[in-house]
Amino acid sequence: MKNSLYADINHYPKGYEIQVNNSHTDWKRTGSLYDIQDVKEVYVQDNVWYTEQIIVQGKHIITKINDKVVVDYIEPEQVDRKDRKLSSGTFALQAHDPKSKVYFKNIMVKQLPD
Repeated sequence: MKNSLYADINHYPKGYEIQVNNSHTDWKRTGSLYDIQDVKEVYVQDNVWYTEQIIVQGKHIITKINDKVVVDYIEPEQVDRKDRKLSSGTFALQAHDPKSKVYFKNIMVKQLPD
């Protein structure tokens, strides 16, 4: 039995990725809007609880780490990315480094007005 609803990489949903990475080899750090607006700075250390808030309202994406805004992005009207475009539906929690442990707690989702 597989742990993931999307165990086959060919069936992953399309969309944006907000990075969780404090020290893995990829330089794109926690809070990055991966490959769109990347964060190079390390705002939190490993083995420390922190908050990561992701706010998506209309075409506007804000990422906060411990209440500090690290990404403030507005998707262009005529964006030309088939696999990364704002819409509605599923979101996923993942980790790139198979040797790392990532814990999530107190996950809250709230639908915002347009």
